[in-house]
Amino acid sequence: MAWFKVDDHLYSHPKWIDLPKGARALWVTAGAWSAGQLLDGFIPAAALPLLSGTRAEAKRLVESGLWVEAPGGWLFHDWAAYQPTKQAVMDRRAKDAERLRVWREKRDQERGDSL
Repeated sequence: MAWFKVDDHLYSHPKWIDLPKGARALWVTAGAWSAGQLLDGFIPAAALPLLSGTRAEAKRLVESGLWVEAPGGWLFHDWAAYQPTKQAVMDRRAKDAERLRVWREKRDQERGDSL
């Protein structure tokens, strides 16, 4: 599972204050979606309907500096500075899988020894 981090002072950030609710909702929903898809903050234009967003809301996010226009969609500004990147998530998953493999192997050995 990937996580999308939201600062607990977002509500008072100058980029956030003037945004309409729809743009705010799009930002949060798109962030969670991009994190879950491991897209490193990219939001394809085709995903807007899925995210209940509009081009006008995306434009407001660009104007506020929270998003940057990119070929085929938008990017969250400074994603890698605040969010786990795809590589970081994949590395964590690999470590977790290895830790679980070692734990299971140890557990199975202990069960075999007690039989």
